[in-house]
Amino acid sequence: MATPSAAFEALMNGVTSWDVPEDAVPCELLLIGEASFPVMVNDMGQVLIAASSYGRGLLVVMSHEDYLVEAQLTPFLLNAVGWLCSSPGAPIGVHPSLAPLAKILEGSGMDAKVEPEVKDSLGVYCIDAYNETMTEKLVKFMKRGGGLLIGGQAWDWANQGDDLSEDREELLHGISELDISNSDCFPSQLLVHGALAFPLGLDSYHGCVIAAARYGRGRVVVTGHKVLFTVGKLGPFLLNAVRWLDGGRRGKIVVQTELRTLSGLLAVGGIDTSIEPNLTSDASVYCFEPVSEVGVKELQEFVAEGGGLFVGAQAWWWAFKNPGVSPLARFPGNLLLNPFGISITSQSLNPGPFRTPKAGIRTYHFRSTLAEFQVIMGRKRGNVEKGWLAKLGPDGAAFLQIPAEEIPAYMSVHRLLRKLLSRYRLPVATRENPVINDCCRGAMLSLATGLAHSGSDLSLLVPEIEDMYSSPYLRPSESPITVEVNCTNPGTRYCWMSTGLYIPGANYRSLTA
Repeated sequence: MATPSAAFEALMNGVTSWDVPEDAVPCELLLIGEASFPVMVNDMGQVLIAASSYGRGLLVVMSHEDYLVEAQLTPFLLNAVGWLCSSPGAPIGVHPSLAPLAKILEGSGMDAKVEPEVKDSLGVYCIDAYNETMTEKLVKFMKRGGGLLIGGQAWDWANQGDDLSEDREELLHGISELDISNSDCFPSQLLVHGALAFPLGLDSYHGCVIAAARYGRGRVVVTGHKVLFTVGKLGPFLLNAVRWLDGGRRGKIVVQTELRTLSGLLAVGGIDTSIEPNLTSDASVYCFEPVSEVGVKELQEFVAEGGGLFVGAQAWWWAFKNPGVSPLARFPGNLLLNPFGISITSQSLNPGPFRTPKAGIRTYHFRSTLAEFQVIMGRKRGNVEKGWLAKLGPDGAAFLQIPAEEIPAYMSVHRLLRKLLSRYRLPVATRENPVINDCCRGAMLSLATGLAHSGSDLSLLVPEIEDMYSSPYLRPSESPITVEVNCTNPGTRYCWMSTGLYIPGANYRSLTA
C-alpha cells in the first residue's frame, strides 16, 4: 500500500464536502493495527470512514451501509473503488444487498455488476457488513490482492455482542491473584496501549506482568517472561488463557518445543497439546517465545483470521545485549506484538503476587489515562486515580519509542502531545517550585522528555531561556563543578545514579572522571 498520506489524497481527490444521509445513524470506527487510517472524521473526533490494507489487498470501511448507496457520495465512492482496484479495468462486483451502488458505478462508466459471491476475477467487491457466511472468502480475496469496500453499523449488534469485561472475567475466573513469587525470574513490564488490549496482572505501581487483547477475529495473551509458562501456581490461569484463546473451537493447541513444560501443566487440566517447533496450519492456539523476526507477518495474520496466540518473553536481557537500541522498536517480540496493542519493555518487575483487576473497578490503561490527562489540562481541574499520572509519564516515553512514521495510530499520539505542550507549555522545576511525579506537571515533563527522545523538535514549546534561569539553581556555572557520586550498588541488579545536573540545549560541557 502507498503511504497513508498518498492514499488519503487519492481517496479525497475532488471531494470537498460530505453530504451523508441524515436518517442513517452511523457507528464510530475503531482503528486497530498499524495499516489503518481515518478518511472521514466528524466534529466530535469520531472516525466514520477509514481505510487499510491486508495481505496484498486494500480495504475501505464506511460506518453505515446506506453511505454506500448514497448518490451524493458518488465522487468519493468512485475514488474509493479506483483506489481499491489494483488491476485497472477489472470488473467491480456488488453484493445484491447494495444493488443501487452498481447503478451508481455503471452510470460513471465503470464495469460494475451485481454478484452474489466474490470471485477471483473481480478487482473490487462491495458488500455490507452483515454477511458472516462470506468472511473466509473475503479474507482470501484481499490477501490475493482484491479490494474490499464494506459498510455497516454495529450499535445494534453490540447490544448482544462480546465485551472486554467478559473476556477479563473468563480469563480470571476463579483467580484472585497471580503469584510468581517462587518463580526465580524477573519478568519484563508490559505496556498496554491498544484500544482492545487490557491488563490482567498488576503490581502496586500499576506495572503490568500479563495482558490480553483482541485483534481482528483472534486473541492474544502475553506474559512478561517465558518462565511464567512453567509456574505451578499459575496453572489455573494458564488453563483459562488457553481456553479463552481457543474461543470454544476445541481446536489443536500447539506448544513450541522449547516450552514443553507448559504442555504438562495443561495436560493436568485436561487440555491435550501438540509439541511442534513452529506454528502449524491446523493450529487453533500457538504457545511460544518470539526469538527472531522470522514469521512475524504469518503470526499476525494467524491472529487476525481467528487464531489464538500465547506469548511469553522478557526484553531486559535483549536490551542489555543491544545497548542504545530501543526494544520497543527492534526487539523481535515487539515487532510481532506492537500492532496488537501490547509491548514488552526493558523495565523489569519484582517477582511476587500481582493483583488482578476487579469487576466494576477502573484499571490503569495508557491510552485512557492520556485522554483523561488531556481533559484535565483543558479544564485545569480534576484528577485521575492515585498513581496513574506517575505511570503515564514513563509509559508515554516508552510508547513514543515505537516507530511512528506513516503509522496514524501512533502519529496521533505524537500530535496530541505536541498540541498539549504547545498549548500549556513545559513547566519549570526548581528547588522553590518542585515537581512531583504523580501530578499533571510531572506527567507533562516526562511526556515532553519522551517526545524529545523520539526526535520531535521542542525548541518552540519549552519556556523562554530567561524563565528557565530565573532560579539561581538553574543558572549555568562559569567554573568547574566537582561531583562525588556513590557508586555502591546494594542490590544484585543494575542501578542508575543521577548527578542532579542539567546541560541546557545547544550547550556543551566536558566531563572527566
